[in-house]
Amino acid sequence: MMRIFQIIILDVLLTALLSAQAKVTLPVDRDALTKGDPMGTTLVAENNLYPAPQKVLAYKDQLGLTKDQIQKIAEIVSNTTFSAAVKGSEIIEAEEGLNQLFETGMMNDRTLRAKLERIGILRADYSLLHLQAYVKIKKVLTPNQYERYKELVKSETK
Repeated sequence: MMRIFQIIILDVLLTALLSAQAKVTLPVDRDALTKGDPMGTTLVAENNLYPAPQKVLAYKDQLGLTKDQIQKIAEIVSNTTFSAAVKGSEIIEAEEGLNQLFETGMMNDRTLRAKLERIGILRADYSLLHLQAYVKIKKVLTPNQYERYKELVKSETK
């Protein structure tokens, strides 16, 4: 009888362990959201040769950036990362709320639509923050620096 009890306990513990391991942490991009990482949201800007913040800073000597330009770009990067991390926390909270509604079985079509629309807006705002940084940085560069930047980026891909 004791042996059967031990097997049942072991089975329950193993099942609990396996189900805990199978559960995915949501949202799956939590770490990137927490850090304010662009996560590919800027590909549209990069594909169209808008100046990527880190690349511009890496090319500062080849572009002949002034100290003032470097400072402005660094501020744009810092502000964007901070704002995106704050927005990322809002996304995490919203997606955790959605998950909790499913866990409790309290989900209905109206609530689902409202939660998903909210998450969509938050994620759009997150992308907007990063894409705005590219637009702002382009304005910091002179036309000649921007042309030189495009040449440097194009030479990378050859």
